Amino acid sequence: MCLTSNYETKKYLTKFKVRKIIFSGNIKLINKTTQITTIKRNKEVLKNNKVWCATNTHKGEDNFFLHTHIKLKEKLKSLITIIAPRHINRVKEIKNLCENLKLNSQILNKNNKIIKNKEVIIINSYGELSNYYNVAKSVFVGKSTLLKLKNSGGQSPIEAAQLGCKIYHGPYVYNFKEIYNILKQHNISKQIKSPQQLAKNLFTDFKNVNKRSNKCSIIMNNLRNKTLNKTMKNINKFLFDENI
Repeated sequence: MCLTSNYETKKYLTKFKVRKIIFSGNIKLINKTTQITTIKRNKEVLKNNKVWCATNTHKGEDNFFLHTHIKLKEKLKSLITIIAPRHINRVKEIKNLCENLKLNSQILNKNNKIIKNKEVIIINSYGELSNYYNVAKSVFVGKSTLLKLKNSGGQSPIEAAQLGCKIYHGPYVYNFKEIYNILKQHNISKQIKSPQQLAKNLFTDFKNVNKRSNKCSIIMNNLRNKTLNKTMKNINKFLFDENI
């Protein structure tokens, strides 16, 4: 038995004449993300600024987000853009881009404090994104703006959506297009084509005083339960049949 996370995989397996193929949903949905408290050492500075995140960014995308930041600065004084590259060996490269654009930036190592008046924070560690999703209204998920990655683009938006963030992405989300289609249907995600368009949407988000979307949390929890139940039902049925 093959359980697939999307219909496209099911179609490919059918071509290989696999007999028992069941679409059960993306098991990444099963992982339940909890709302953890914002890292205390940075709580004050994050609370006093408008914060948004660009996560899982890839080489060639960072100028997109930095120009979004510049556009937002025309209307907002207290603004922090958090960039979390997919591969942290690129942090110095991103900092150099900030310096070229005269943006005050900081490479943030694990357990360090955000320095006052830094406007672009470049995350240099893994496993802490949920801390920043917990304070951000909006998240742009990277590996989605580069044409050369159109057949392999897309990173998971699930964790950010589970924490009630509005999700933005570029046109290339091949790896998670079914998840994005679900999010789009419920107005949780939106495709963005330019820094100007992203800045306009982020500004609208910042004007909304409510951080989280209860609707978003309910939808993601329903998807989680549906995927978990369907996966376990099919596994149990398969094991039972095998024992017979």
